[in-house]
Amino acid sequence: MSRLLHNLPSKLLALLAAALLWFQLRESQPVTERALTRPLQVLGLAEDRVAVGLPAQVQLRLRGPSRLLEGSNLNPVNAYVDLSGVDSGEFTRDVRVGLPAGVELVGLEPARVEARVERYETKTLPVVAQHPSEVLTVEPAVVQAKGPLSLVLQAHRAVGYAEGEDEVVVLVAVDAEGRPLNDLILTPDRVRVTERGPLLTRRTLPLRLQRAPQGWRVLEASIPPSVEVQGDPQVLRRLERVEARVPLKAGRFEAPLELVLPPGVQAVNGVTGTFRVERVQ
Repeated sequence: MSRLLHNLPSKLLALLAAALLWFQLRESQPVTERALTRPLQVLGLAEDRVAVGLPAQVQLRLRGPSRLLEGSNLNPVNAYVDLSGVDSGEFTRDVRVGLPAGVELVGLEPARVEARVERYETKTLPVVAQHPSEVLTVEPAVVQAKGPLSLVLQAHRAVGYAEGEDEVVVLVAVDAEGRPLNDLILTPDRVRVTERGPLLTRRTLPLRLQRAPQGWRVLEASIPPSVEVQGDPQVLRRLERVEARVPLKAGRFEAPLELVLPPGVQAVNGVTGTFRVERVQ
């Protein structure tokens, strides 16, 4: 005890000096402000629910000692909304911010958000891979689109654009008008080119019925005035019309037409006609 009290005034003076020095150093650190962007996190939602209409990030303005607003000291800063108890429909929530000790929040934009909660759904989409000068066959031919129900219902197909000799095509979901639905997740999100062919074009050409072969007579015939075909552009440019063979069958009937087309050209849709045909002796 006597050792502890030995030179007590000197010890107290030293302790006071240390405290004053610490206080001066603390007060000498400049207080500053810093702007910061943080992604807006969503907490409390069930796995099969998703928030739609939230901003992707928020803008923060922080104040504190300069050493606390530098580098890794800002790693703990986060922004979030807590949607515990929200199952579906619209909601309004304050944005909450997590800060390290000694740092003060002086600005937040937006500070309050309005959005809605929807069910997470999945839909199978056909894949269309486009190329400026080729027809592409890809694998797989369908992909799964996952996201908010309102977007999944709009999804029409998955489209990708290839150039040159690209072997892999990245996809994006689009609606019936071709507008991208970037918030939908595609699985897989890219496809592999398995086959390449010449780019096909379409033309609508007059349709004519050929003369019946010997031994047959067409008494009545009703066929469409034109037919839409597709094929190599150079071949299609040389075509003036499409001819159809007379079905060799006696009686009155409806039958698909056998079209006379050059190699590589085909009808876009099947064509039928109505006939009354008889045999001639």
